[in-house]
Amino acid sequence: MKKNLILFCLLVGLIVACQRPSNTQKTEEELKALSCIDDSVEALSPHAFHMIEKGMKSAQDSLAYYEYYIRKAKVYELSTTPDSSVPIVANTIAFANRQPASPRRNSLLAFAYNLKAVGLHNFRQNPDEVIRLYKEATVLLANSDAKDQLPKVCANLGDAYIFKSQLPEAAAWYRRALFLVDSLKLPSQENITLYLGLATIYLQLNDFDTSLKYYQQTEKYFSLMSVSMQAYYLNNYGNYYYYTRDYKASLQKFLTLKAFLEKHHKTETFDMYLCKLNLADVYLNLGDVVRSEKCLEEIEPWFAKNGNDVAIYYVNSIRIGQAVKRGNMAKVKDILQHEKKLDNMEFNLRQIRNRYLRKYYESIGDYRGAYENLRSDAQMDDSLAHNRLNMRASEIMNRFAQDTIRLHHRLEMEHKNAVVQSANTITVAAVLLVVVIILMFALLFMRSRKQYAQDKMRIMQLRLASVRNRISPHFVFNVLNGKILKSNEQDANELLDLTKLIRANLDLSCRLDVTLREELDFVERYVHVEKQMVGDDFEFRIDQAKAVDADRVRIPSMFVQILVENAFVHGLKGWDGHKSIHIEIDKKEKATSIKVKDNGPGFDIRSVGKKRTGLSVVTQTIAIVNERNKSKMTFSLSNEQKCGKNVGCVATIVIPDNIKLFI
Repeated sequence: MKKNLILFCLLVGLIVACQRPSNTQKTEEELKALSCIDDSVEALSPHAFHMIEKGMKSAQDSLAYYEYYIRKAKVYELSTTPDSSVPIVANTIAFANRQPASPRRNSLLAFAYNLKAVGLHNFRQNPDEVIRLYKEATVLLANSDAKDQLPKVCANLGDAYIFKSQLPEAAAWYRRALFLVDSLKLPSQENITLYLGLATIYLQLNDFDTSLKYYQQTEKYFSLMSVSMQAYYLNNYGNYYYYTRDYKASLQKFLTLKAFLEKHHKTETFDMYLCKLNLADVYLNLGDVVRSEKCLEEIEPWFAKNGNDVAIYYVNSIRIGQAVKRGNMAKVKDILQHEKKLDNMEFNLRQIRNRYLRKYYESIGDYRGAYENLRSDAQMDDSLAHNRLNMRASEIMNRFAQDTIRLHHRLEMEHKNAVVQSANTITVAAVLLVVVIILMFALLFMRSRKQYAQDKMRIMQLRLASVRNRISPHFVFNVLNGKILKSNEQDANELLDLTKLIRANLDLSCRLDVTLREELDFVERYVHVEKQMVGDDFEFRIDQAKAVDADRVRIPSMFVQILVENAFVHGLKGWDGHKSIHIEIDKKEKATSIKVKDNGPGFDIRSVGKKRTGLSVVTQTIAIVNERNKSKMTFSLSNEQKCGKNVGCVATIVIPDNIKLFI
């Protein structure tokens, strides 16, 4: 027996040891799961309930279980059966109160208190208890692992104070929520709903311009709100137009809200019934009694079933207005006799009731009753106006107090920042020193690269000059060979022309670029000497467009001469019949085109690979020039054809305007 007892104790000890302590912090996995569930609940996802059930089954301790369990209550609160959330909230509060205080337990209890307060507030029940629950939740959240929820609860507390017409307190809690969003470094979109609360406060103060400004600012961020907050925004915006007596605009907002709720399958929720209640009043003020009555028929049983006395009071006010419109004064009397008497009704709802009652008194000829009703309303309005002045002053003082708190907070942060900054000064100085050193190395590197590029360009220029120095003797030898063959026919004038040509050639070969006019002058001298080798039946002409300024256009030296020489040697030499070389100079868009045409047999594509010194100079020079220019020089060589036969060759050079040829 004793052995069995020892074994039992060991087994219990092992089981307890395997369980995780309930007050430990949530794991990353649990945080992600709860966040995902909260997003699904806010979006009214049909999968939210299944996700909660799954979380409850996988919970490793009792706190984790209730963290999933309480979210069932939120699902029910947004559904058609909000009363189903009551026992879940009660069970969670009872469980949490039995647990030792810890950040995790505090966040669970605050969640439950907030849900309980929301449920009471939605049905306008026990406003003092609503405020107490919200305040308890704020205290708990301040010492919890869910401090990011504090601004939302503060905003709910502001809503609760608006319901009690305590506007300074409401404004103070909204501003505290704004302060917390800033202090906790939460996303700026958290401020959206807080601005909506401020818009509601200014609406209560009859400051319609400021209220509209906040509603319009909030509208820009409509897509960032949760579904429930979007519905709340549209409802309040509709109320704004109602109280400014713009009933058509109010109708459009409430119809937009109705369509929005239908789109998100919220047809049997508190938001939809409240929307239809507001629509009934707007339709009545627009004279559409039939639609107003239809709306009330759809919603009155639901409010009566859920015991929402404030909503029933508003329903009866609209019923009075409908009865007056239809001339059914007996129904008005019946409503007033059988209606449940309520104390401390909201001023706005009492104003709506009195407005319809005055029409009733006027219809039955009871002008004394209408007068008394109007006087009572005026007294309440005067009293409210006085209160509003006090509330404005109080709201300003509360704003000043919040700004003072923020100032102290900033001063404290600045002091801490100063301490941190003094500690980081050496580090910053070291980093700056490293940056300066890196910049110096970068500058040296860039300078060396620039020097390297300049040296490379000089080498290219020297290489080009060397190539040109080689082509000059090549040209001279070609001419002299022709002269030697005909030496017995040469006279003194021809030799003089040859001498001038050689002198001009030497002059041009020493320069990297020349004007187009200088190049053409040299070409004409060259053709005058060279034409003897092709016979008398030879024609040469230069056609220059008027748009081309030969004194301004610059080209690499001997370019055109090389192409003309190529036409003589490889095109016309040994060719029978009439021979011609034609140079066309034309102006294209931002470029000058130079074409050298001959009527020889054309070039043979099979001989393209053979070395031709002149054309090699042209292509190499163009490659060097194009390396340092965005606008590129081009060179092409093609055959002219007629009836399928070659009738000549065309060499084309295109030189862009303002091209930089050489340094």
